Formats: sequence, C-alpha cells, structure tokens
Amino acid sequence: MKANTSLSVDGTVLAQSRELAAALGITFSAFAEEALRDKLLTAAAHIAADYERARGRDSAEHFAEVERAAMAEAIHAGRRCP
Repeated sequence: MKANTSLSVDGTVLAQSRELAAALGITFSAFAEEALRDKLLTAAAHIAADYERARGRDSAEHFAEVERAAMAEAIHAGRRCP
C-alpha cells in the first residue's frame, strides 16, 4: 500500500536528488523510496551484525566452521544413492 507524505528537505539535496532520479530514469518518489529502503536495510544489517558479534559468531574460526559444514552438506547432497 502506498501512502503520501510531506518532507522538509534541504533545497540543494532536493535538487540533486531530483536530478539524479531523472538521470536514472525514475521518479523522485521511486528514488526517495529506494534511498529509504537502503537505509533501513543497512540499519537491519548493523543490528544483525551486532547480534552475531555479541554471540561470538564473527570470528574467523566461526566462519571457517560454517564453511566446513556447508561443504560437507554440499558433498553429502551431491551423493546419489542407487
């Protein structure tokens, strides 16, 4: 569902955003929505990274173990039973 809203934006930022949207061949609304979505995804990624870091799941050892498990699973899944 789309909703209308108003924003107060610095004039220079608004002009540059409109120009870039036009250069990209999209509407200003689509440009603004994409920018907001990117910001939300970045924030969510930081939250997830903080969560994993707090549980010690950001070390090289952890990623090596995850990779080993994924490889073992891929090898196992590739076997064909007669």
